[in-house]
Amino acid sequence: MCENVYYYKNHIKMRKRTSGISQGDFFEEDALISYHRLVRKTIQDYVQSLIRHQRYLSIVGDVMDGTVLDDRSDLIDLYDSCLLQDAHLQAVLETLYSNMIGERYCLGREVNGKFIVDEKESKKIQGSQFEKIIKAIIDSTLYGYSCVEIMPDVDPDTGRLVEVNAIERRNILPNQHRIVQRQGQWLPGWNLDDIKYKHNYILINSGGLGLFSATTPLVLAKKFTIANWVNFAHTYGQPIIHGKTGSEDEGSRQRLASKISNAAQKKVLVTGKDDEIDIKTFTMSNSEKIYDNLKNHTNSEISNLILGSESMAGGMHAYVGSTKAHEDIFRARIKKYRRITTNVMNEDVLPPLKYMDFIAPDVEFRYSNQIEMSDENKIKLYDVLTNKYKIESDAIEKEFGIQVGEQFNITSVGSGIGWGDDDDDDHRMSDHEYELRYGHPRAKARVNFLEET
Repeated sequence: MCENVYYYKNHIKMRKRTSGISQGDFFEEDALISYHRLVRKTIQDYVQSLIRHQRYLSIVGDVMDGTVLDDRSDLIDLYDSCLLQDAHLQAVLETLYSNMIGERYCLGREVNGKFIVDEKESKKIQGSQFEKIIKAIIDSTLYGYSCVEIMPDVDPDTGRLVEVNAIERRNILPNQHRIVQRQGQWLPGWNLDDIKYKHNYILINSGGLGLFSATTPLVLAKKFTIANWVNFAHTYGQPIIHGKTGSEDEGSRQRLASKISNAAQKKVLVTGKDDEIDIKTFTMSNSEKIYDNLKNHTNSEISNLILGSESMAGGMHAYVGSTKAHEDIFRARIKKYRRITTNVMNEDVLPPLKYMDFIAPDVEFRYSNQIEMSDENKIKLYDVLTNKYKIESDAIEKEFGIQVGEQFNITSVGSGIGWGDDDDDDHRMSDHEYELRYGHPRAKARVNFLEET
């Protein structure tokens, strides 16, 4: 069969620079042409892609530009193929994205050592288009690189960006800072360091091949493991029904075999007096456990690599302490991803947005420092805090969506804060105990016993 049956040719229209930004045009209206080869990928394809990349690294410093290309399209095909076919890998990424995207980040300013959130500016980056930028930064750690196109148009109703596009990775030469029109060809192409493009095209290069370079051989191994397991189950997993008949007629034997095969649907089987039906089952072995263990090992390695913990991707542990330890590792890994995102935002993304006058020139991007915890732990925390501090009702409504009234377990006593009469706390002396101990009633003003009366 011809190989191009498994190709998918992709055309992406590039934009033109709008007037008033700077001189020059965006990429021409020619389409970016790339080829998607996602079918029948094997470990040999992965090895060849690594060899090709190592060859580029070995000779790129000794040749002229355009002689050798940092073309990773074969690796991208492998990455996309594994992501498309592995449900566990997709679930891990959904967990990662859910902890990175949402109302977890904001824009603000540093004032007297304290970060003050600018609500007006923060609303501009809460739209769906801005989430594409966040996702591209995360994907750069997985694929090794990403490139986004930010159009300067702003929606007059929402005040948010109208369009952000992710450039096809197969047309990007990341280490050469170049986008090519046709995959694998140097010309025609565009230099992303050119002044005409640097305010609208942002290349995010992690410097390596991404985390998918480690997950790809695992997923390929699991894919063929599951295929072999299906063949094993098809051959040995179902019992064989053995029919015995005393008739020597071939036609009678065939009719008995037909009745046996149809009995599963009809639930009724009528045989002759001398006929016998016997079900042959195979002796249990450890063969099926080999496939199951390989699959579980692969899923565990993928979860540990991306999230830092397999329990955060659905894995089970024998005791509570183990789960809490994995939660700490998971939070540390998410903190690392957020630090990477924050750095890229402040160093690469915000300057073009400020150049477009989309956001204020003195704001910076930050993730919220709010501790991520379960609803059960949040309730426990608020139960402790409300017994020791006065919590505003707005904070509880914002966190849980519940409207509450005035806090009744704390009342003002004198010039400080004390416990109310309804509280069972025994740390504060009653007025009677106070008078017995000090010889005078409780008073706001301090009594000087040395002063002559």
